[in-house]
Amino acid sequence: MNIAAYLKEHRLITDGAMGTYYQKKYKDEQIFVERANTEAPERVKEIHLDYIAAGAKLIRTNTFATNTMFFDTMEEVTENIKAGYQIAEKAVAESGSEVFIAADLGPIYDSGEEAYEDVLAEYKTICDTFFACGARIFLFETLSDFAYVSPLAAYIKEKGDTFVIAQFSFDKSGYTKSGISVKRVIELAAGDDAIDAYGFNCGVEAAHLYQLLKDAEFPNEKYLTALPNAGYPVVLRGKTVYSSNERYFVEMQKKIEVLGVDILGGCCGTEPSYIEKLGQALEESPRGKKRIGQIVPEAGEKSSHALEEKFAKKEKVYIVELDPPFQTDIAKVMNGAKLLKENQVDLITLADSPMARARMDAGLLAEKVQREVGIPVMPHICCRDKNVLALRSTLLGDYMAGIRQFLFITGDPVAREFKGKISSVFDFNSIKLMNYVKEMNADVFAEDPVCYSGALNYHGVNVDAIIKRMQLKIAEGCTFFLTQPIYTDADVERIRYIKEHVDTRLICGIMPLVSYKNALFVCNEMPGIHITRDIVYRYDKEMTREEAEAVATQISVETAKKLYDVADGFYMMTPFNRAGLISNIITEIRKIGER
Repeated sequence: MNIAAYLKEHRLITDGAMGTYYQKKYKDEQIFVERANTEAPERVKEIHLDYIAAGAKLIRTNTFATNTMFFDTMEEVTENIKAGYQIAEKAVAESGSEVFIAADLGPIYDSGEEAYEDVLAEYKTICDTFFACGARIFLFETLSDFAYVSPLAAYIKEKGDTFVIAQFSFDKSGYTKSGISVKRVIELAAGDDAIDAYGFNCGVEAAHLYQLLKDAEFPNEKYLTALPNAGYPVVLRGKTVYSSNERYFVEMQKKIEVLGVDILGGCCGTEPSYIEKLGQALEESPRGKKRIGQIVPEAGEKSSHALEEKFAKKEKVYIVELDPPFQTDIAKVMNGAKLLKENQVDLITLADSPMARARMDAGLLAEKVQREVGIPVMPHICCRDKNVLALRSTLLGDYMAGIRQFLFITGDPVAREFKGKISSVFDFNSIKLMNYVKEMNADVFAEDPVCYSGALNYHGVNVDAIIKRMQLKIAEGCTFFLTQPIYTDADVERIRYIKEHVDTRLICGIMPLVSYKNALFVCNEMPGIHITRDIVYRYDKEMTREEAEAVATQISVETAKKLYDVADGFYMMTPFNRAGLISNIITEIRKIGER
């Protein structure tokens, strides 16, 4: 009997945790458990046999973290997979029981450094290896999104009679690490024809999982799974410890099963005793029924932003960046914003600690400027400084304060001299953050979605790679791009090439150089900004401020003329918050369109 036929007649009990049980059973906190497939195979087999003896009808191979994030080469990965699958087969054979074996794959991990296609190709190789071993059940665990599991499920289905299970991990508030809600996962997974069963594992313990599911409705009868943790761990004397709470775990799982869950088992902290008691408790219980209902996607209104009307009319937009202060005095920012509003600037943007130097919080300052000055403000949000939890809190707080537009950037690295003293976070890069907020727009921001833009560093040897990265951002909802400052004819031509190959809006960066010293510094100390010596030499050490600003205006307007036919607008970076200079330059650039 195959698993699909079995599930038509029976609920299915799986095994419990491998890693935490292995470490407890063998008092070995040091071993990387997946390596035990080759270093201690008898131990792994013994654990499988323990779960089978406890009543598990499905065991998972000890391959959760078998990928190149944890193994040095693909050869090691494939050998470990083969060893893990063979161990599971031997355990089933020795048990004499009819037990299903699932090829177990952990998070479809993407650090942001690898190309999407490369990560997908690796996991296809992993799936091929499992299939060659005889696997026909593929179980993806602890997922946070559908980026890889959907194409992989379709790939596996092409191989014939296979069964694909996709399990997602949630926090206590009901969201995955990628910001997808329980309702959204149900909607997407239930509608994916290549996924045979979907559900929930890890992240939360059984009581919290019940709370997340008790009011859920499901669009169809597709099989559901629930493999929660035994509880929440504590660290005692350097060891991760889960409390023994089999009775409570089983009682909660019985309540979850009533909701129509078809496949039940355990994740971190669970042991064979949990599985045995769970099987016994459900043995005489009638199978639960799902609450079937139509899920209405919370798409909300189409996102719009302060610039949309001008874009639609093909009018140039003007965005001005002001820098939050290093201290508490915001007078210069507030006065600059008022002056720019008087000159009908479309949008103010506030930088988020550029060059990894701490400044006033951009979001909090944005709210004050927007409220008191009455001009739309777009704070930058940098991935460097905040983990997923802090980023979500920031977005929720900014939203509550009326901010509806953001610029997402990955962020400059922390300077070498501060390594070890200041920690970079980088849970996300800018593309992943865009994907995260796209999901928030479909859920918590559905009634009034936010808009977000991206930065364009147009330099780099491979312009086509730059374009590809832009297209990834566009696919995640990026509305327009703000470019790095443009100075040279070569820069202008690069921008033209990009515009010809990407269907997007480009707000071209202009950063006036306000003195010879400033020009020399940017020329020599700002990587990624191209300034030729002839631009520097248009300044003189003895110039007055007024004379230098006149040169800055002239150079900025000359650049704007070269870009005018390709730019959707101009992004003015304000040196030393000299809003008056920027206002004058904008006035002169506007005259270009009047001629």
